[in-house]
Amino acid sequence: MLYALEYDIRNTKDDILIKKGDKLMVNEKRLIESFMELVKIDSISREERNLADLLIEKLEDLGLEVIVDQAGEKVKSNCGNIIARFEGNIKEVTPIMFSAHMDTVVPGKNIQPVCEGDKILSSGKTILGADDKAAIAALLEALHIIREDNISCGDIEIVFSICEEIGLLGAKNLDIS
Repeated sequence: MLYALEYDIRNTKDDILIKKGDKLMVNEKRLIESFMELVKIDSISREERNLADLLIEKLEDLGLEVIVDQAGEKVKSNCGNIIARFEGNIKEVTPIMFSAHMDTVVPGKNIQPVCEGDKILSSGKTILGADDKAAIAALLEALHIIREDNISCGDIEIVFSICEEIGLLGAKNLDIS
């Protein structure tokens, strides 16, 4: 599906990188499949490891440099925050960071998403987990588009944090060094 931008995307020097009206190809099938895969992975607060492992694999497959910090040890989670860097091809552009969290609220185990028409719902016994797995799926799709369409950009930093639902614990303990 093509999406036209409603505004120019500019760098800090006010150079236009992507113009208003430019069309970007979102692979809707891949986006939905990614979201469905993500919500099926149990990742309640302090139990984000399985989701983290999948995300690390996906990010590395897209060519990102990935590290995991030690925040999990500090907040008693089974993994840390994921910090990934996509090396852009325009060096004079200030890096931009996007963030989403990996954990879900309870009841967030054994989620069974159901497609009804153009909607994705939970089966009714659990949450859906769209908070924040919809954002994770969107970020992964954006990285796919940038890579596939060779879109010019500066460096992009991605943070997938832990324990957001119980007080932003991952973000509060994020290693920004």
